[in-house]
Amino acid sequence: MVCTKANHTYTTDCEFYQMQCWCRRNDERCTRREALTDSIDYFGRCQNLGVCTEFELEVFPKRMTTWLGEILDTLFVRKDLNAKYEVLVNEARKMKLSNTEKWWRNAVLWEFCELDRTHDNSVNNEELARFVRSLKVLEHCIQPFLDHCDTDNDNKISSDEWGTCLGLDKDDMTFLKTFCSH
Repeated sequence: MVCTKANHTYTTDCEFYQMQCWCRRNDERCTRREALTDSIDYFGRCQNLGVCTEFELEVFPKRMTTWLGEILDTLFVRKDLNAKYEVLVNEARKMKLSNTEKWWRNAVLWEFCELDRTHDNSVNNEELARFVRSLKVLEHCIQPFLDHCDTDNDNKISSDEWGTCLGLDKDDMTFLKTFCSH
């Protein structure tokens, strides 16, 4: 299921795009003309996601970094991870075992590398779209958080903005730029 920005639920994204196509062609099967200007907001049945409070936004980076750390490790265990990231997982596991506070650092690096498909050291709205849609129903603060990270309001998040937002230091961000470019 997918939910559109107009808060209409479709069984699949294909069904939504088909409706848009029918409406563009003035086909009699077009039952929602507003589909022409609508877009997919997130995966799942439409629901009231609520407003992200100031407190939720403040604690969001900690939730996200922990979550990314667990996801990276799970992908590694399932062998669903690009081999170039294995060094990040091994280092993260060592840091976690030694109670290093930023054990999740490598997962933050990994996620940015994965999102930055154009390898230009920034992620634009198009690169972020699937990430946001997959999380929005579970984490209603994701879009406000990403908007907050875009400090220069250029509709993309640079590696520096990403790192700053998620608690990386300058050395981490230098590593991020080099690692992602390989």
